[in-house]
Amino acid sequence: MTESRAAALWLPRAPYLVARIGRARLLTEDGELMDLDAAAARERLRQDPAPILVHTPATLRRLGLRSMPTLDLLELFAFVHPARPAAPTPRGLAVALDLPPKDGDVGLLPKIARALLSHLTAGRDLPINRDAAALAARMGAAGWGWAQAVLMALGKPDARPDADSLRVWKRLPEWEEEAAPPAPSSLPVAPGEARTRLASMLGPHSEQRPGQADFAAAAAEAFAPRALRGSPHMVLAEAGTGTGKTLGYIAPASLWAERNKGTVWIATYTRHLQRQIDGELTRLYPDAAERRRRVVVRKGRENYLCLLNLEDAVGAATAGSLPQSAIPLGLIARWAPVTADGDIQGGDLPGWFTELFGAGAAGGLADRRGECIHAACPHWLPRCEMVS
Repeated sequence: MTESRAAALWLPRAPYLVARIGRARLLTEDGELMDLDAAAARERLRQDPAPILVHTPATLRRLGLRSMPTLDLLELFAFVHPARPAAPTPRGLAVALDLPPKDGDVGLLPKIARALLSHLTAGRDLPINRDAAALAARMGAAGWGWAQAVLMALGKPDARPDADSLRVWKRLPEWEEEAAPPAPSSLPVAPGEARTRLASMLGPHSEQRPGQADFAAAAAEAFAPRALRGSPHMVLAEAGTGTGKTLGYIAPASLWAERNKGTVWIATYTRHLQRQIDGELTRLYPDAAERRRRVVVRKGRENYLCLLNLEDAVGAATAGSLPQSAIPLGLIARWAPVTADGDIQGGDLPGWFTELFGAGAAGGLADRRGECIHAACPHWLPRCEMVS
């Protein structure tokens, strides 16, 4: 039996639903396609099992419903492919899964569901899925509708819930403090060298921009050796939009860092520019492992997952005071070991996560009020830095 056919057998028997304002398309368990107005859709959904759909809150709003049980493919996607971007629509998920988005929206849903379960089966031996069955069972105990299908895909239909599956901090690698590195040397970067590095980063087939090369040469002056302690060189450089300023200052900065075995901090006003710079650095370090070793993204503490806050939230879920919170916490537990930078505000935790579970589901896990207790926290050195 192929993985795709097996995945189809594991899927819950449920209708597939796509809603627009005042209208809905329903694909029944028997393959019947129905076009319904909002009133007829609401009546039909009262009789059918929980539908399979994409983005529960948006779907219910379009049909004028307050709440109802659903099987949201976004939740399944976040479990199977944590930290992977996807637009919260049927076509968005299809594109993220390399499925041809040629079928109608509702026709894509069963293909998306089968693909996700097949991917889980194919990757059941990967390290990230070592504790996936226990976690899915724990989420199932909290009412997660996808739990049984996920357990079947993982080949562990009888897995038992395990409270430790939510305690992701126990599985994160530990970070050890090291002695401070020696002070960098102060070898200069010549303007011509900055131009050469820029040309190397751009490649031979890039558009020639004399203004960008001039900008890089001018920025190199900031890296001249200091004549007096505490008196760094300052360069105020301005260039028009589209000149290529980012690569213009990365070129001399990267040369200085390599030559002097030092660190260059690039401060940005917005996270958008920060992400742009991080993306541009792929030209300098195309290998992902090398880039992760050489380039570090740092943001305000309020952006990052706080493991102590996560521990408190997991404690509340396992104690029974907030049992349903185990579902979003389970998806956070899937995301934390693979996130690129641990940013729960604007990083690789999907923006639609808070739309599905509410702003507090993720925002409450960050240090938003300055309550960090630093070295008094059990996660401060061992694992906190691995997330941030």
